[in-house]
Amino acid sequence: MRTKKIRETPTEPLWTWKFLLLILINFGNGAAGYMTVPLVTKYAMSMGADITAASTISGVLSLVAMIMCPIAGVLSDRVNRKKLLLFTEIAYALCLGFHAIVTNLTLLLIMRAITGIFFSISSVLTVAYASSYIPTSRMGEGLSYFGLVTPLVQAAGPSIGLGLRDNFGYYAAFLGASVAAVAAMVCVLVLPYAEEKKESAKKTLKFNDIFALQFLGLMLLTAVFSSANGLVSTYLDILAGERSIANIALFFTVYSIALVISKPITGKLLDTKGMFFVIVPAIFFAALGMFFIGIATSLGIMLVAAVCKALGQGAGTPTIQAYAVKSSDKARSGVAVSTVQIGQSLGNAFAPVIGSFFVEPFGYKGMFCGSAVVVLAAGGMLLLWEVQKAKK
Repeated sequence: MRTKKIRETPTEPLWTWKFLLLILINFGNGAAGYMTVPLVTKYAMSMGADITAASTISGVLSLVAMIMCPIAGVLSDRVNRKKLLLFTEIAYALCLGFHAIVTNLTLLLIMRAITGIFFSISSVLTVAYASSYIPTSRMGEGLSYFGLVTPLVQAAGPSIGLGLRDNFGYYAAFLGASVAAVAAMVCVLVLPYAEEKKESAKKTLKFNDIFALQFLGLMLLTAVFSSANGLVSTYLDILAGERSIANIALFFTVYSIALVISKPITGKLLDTKGMFFVIVPAIFFAALGMFFIGIATSLGIMLVAAVCKALGQGAGTPTIQAYAVKSSDKARSGVAVSTVQIGQSLGNAFAPVIGSFFVEPFGYKGMFCGSAVVVLAAGGMLLLWEVQKAKK
């Protein structure tokens, strides 16, 4: 009923040049990180690492990002967001560029860990920063479109990174990621910012300032979605090579197209039908996508899996994030984002490492099909928990 009134009454404009710049910032920032995700495992293996060590090096970024998320949320809610984001983007770009010149596994591990610090801050800050520009009357709609960027870069970023590596080598791929972060920084510099009232006057720091406990179940559900994403990002390129599936970068292209078509629909469903209407099928499709990857022997089946992944993890994660921010005050949007992103980092960090222990005894088929069962079971239980909470 409320959504209907908003549409019938003149509201503040959403699609301004500022909003478009915000989308460019989010895209550049996200692409910078996800361009390197599918590269690091093979990059580490080219230096002599085994599959477990390489997966650990790849996943350490998400592990550090998970630890940093609460700190990023507090900083976002208490300091000038524009100044913090500018500093973060500069440091982020430098770290990504340095990937190209590391000479051994220890240095690569350290560089991934440091990059994780700035990846975490920028990921939380860009969403909280956006809430300063989106009109309150259109917050749900604005965050829906803004949230489309995250799964898009999860698809486009790896595709661009793999393309640069295949054509020009690892040096060009990591340098390209650095350039994407610099582009985001330039957009932040251009965008005017009126600092909102912060909570810096507070002398004490309460647990609720660091972690939004009301979103615990949704954080864990995000971890389930992200575990599937972490396995795909880490192992898809290796699996395709083992099964002689050519042009695997098309997986990410099809994923992007499916998201562009489906995300505006899922955003409207969030506002009109509620979060559960989107999340229930998202869990099913996320599991189905992992199953198809597990049994795929051709590019065609992989592309079907890409569509399922878009309707699953691609719809589920941004819907949860948009719901959390929409349910919070603007002044606390940082902690809402960081709480959900702890789950995102949790899945991305630990799933590839855990998965590596199942590759040798069960193969990639067993690992991916087994993860499908885990997504369906864990996602279903967490969904029931959220339903029970909603009834109280």
